[in-house]
Amino acid sequence: MTSDFARALVVANPVARRNAHRLIEALKRSSPSAIHWTVIETQPTALQRGELETEARNADVLIAVGGDGTVTEALTGIGDAHLPLAILPGGSTNVIAQELGVPNEPAEVSRLVFGEHSIRLMDAALCNDRLFLHMAGAGFDSRIFDSTDANLKRRIGWVAYLPSAAQSLRLPPSRFLVETESARFELTSPMVLVANGAGIIRPNLYVYPGILPDDGWLDLIAVTATTPRAIAGVLARFASRGMQRSPHVLHARARRIRIEAEPRMPVQVDGDVIGSTPADIRMSPHQVRIIVSA
Repeated sequence: MTSDFARALVVANPVARRNAHRLIEALKRSSPSAIHWTVIETQPTALQRGELETEARNADVLIAVGGDGTVTEALTGIGDAHLPLAILPGGSTNVIAQELGVPNEPAEVSRLVFGEHSIRLMDAALCNDRLFLHMAGAGFDSRIFDSTDANLKRRIGWVAYLPSAAQSLRLPPSRFLVETESARFELTSPMVLVANGAGIIRPNLYVYPGILPDDGWLDLIAVTATTPRAIAGVLARFASRGMQRSPHVLHARARRIRIEAEPRMPVQVDGDVIGSTPADIRMSPHQVRIIVSA
């Protein structure tokens, strides 16, 4: 299809690693001169949902400039506007953009948005009051995101997570109660994930096989290993893309999932910590329209 967008709403993280202000200016220079631009920043204060919903009603396309968290914060903020979403990657990992094959450079993104493109329907999930497209979790992963130095992440990207990962591995697991619409699990675990997308850091390093972002299902992956040796075994299975063969990994599919933990754990969605357990998560099939290559 050929674009007829005239009004673009840009949601940008001004402290994103790739310098959102520079990316936006390059995007504007590469785009048709008649485009009307509205730019709203996510920092230093969180987006005001009412403001963003109002702007979304006067826009034709939503463009998120930042990482995975910026993408889902923008989608949460526009409410029921259901604008087509384009991504200009600016974060440290950008797993969502990588899985969709979204280009990195502003000129290429401009050609995609304002020229020939396709619309891909994707599932979204709601965790408490926050939408996410890729993954939510409580435990090892959320502790990493909670303790990673933001300035270091801007300087060196995903490598900044490694010190926090080493620290998080030494912390004790939590006792989880996980309930779906059809099952109940009580387990001691260092990490419980709810996935709509499969990749970790990059698309070919997936957390579990068969996870699809448009099948209407959430994939629950819970690690049941609690000793250093067993946890090392799970990590080895992950590195070799064989988590499904680990005896210490529980996998189930559901459309509604509730996670409780004792002690309480931070909860992350697409790399942003949004609070702590309990977390109520539900699937919204084909909720999001993403602009991708034709």
